[in-house]
Amino acid sequence: MKNISLLINGVLAVAIAILYYLHFSYSSQCESPKEIEDDTVITSSIPEETNNDVSSNIGYINVDSLQEKYALYEELIQKLKSRQTKYEREISAKMTVFEQKVKDFQEKAPTMSQFEGQMKQQELAEEEQKLYKMREDFSVKFQEEEIKLNDEFQKTVKAYIEKHNKETNFDIIIGASQMGNVVLDHKPGIDITNSVVEGLNAEYKKQIETK
Repeated sequence: MKNISLLINGVLAVAIAILYYLHFSYSSQCESPKEIEDDTVITSSIPEETNNDVSSNIGYINVDSLQEKYALYEELIQKLKSRQTKYEREISAKMTVFEQKVKDFQEKAPTMSQFEGQMKQQELAEEEQKLYKMREDFSVKFQEEEIKLNDEFQKTVKAYIEKHNKETNFDIIIGASQMGNVVLDHKPGIDITNSVVEGLNAEYKKQIETK
């Protein structure tokens, strides 16, 4: 019966590890999006957005505000949440079935022959390994999907900023975020976040309408 006890403990460990990984893997990634621009200046605070009433050759983008207001970003986040829910439900369903099999075995073990008990233990151990493998496969697949959606977001924003700057002609556009890259200081009128978000959403609306 010692092997049965160890197997049950292994089952619980798998269930906890799966739910813990999927929850915190998604949360940590979604709470720490990559910055739009890498070569930015570091500071301890982000200036508040103001009206563009002062001319400057520097463009400033509040990345956190952009992500909050850009419709495509919210759509990508919802896609990730949908993937997470799908994986959690599938794993949870299989874990429930497996745990029931372990309980059934524990109840019937006293009436089984030694050979039958050993065969059933081996069967459950193999099924446990499959659950471990499924957890690992889902983790890899989820990370790949997350990277793909994040790349889609960054490429879309970067392409639009380049096109936007052909008209605005800023010498530099700085991306500022609470997660890392921020600016030392900026004049009140150089924040172009709203105009970029408006342009992005206008193009996104056109794409939706043409589908």
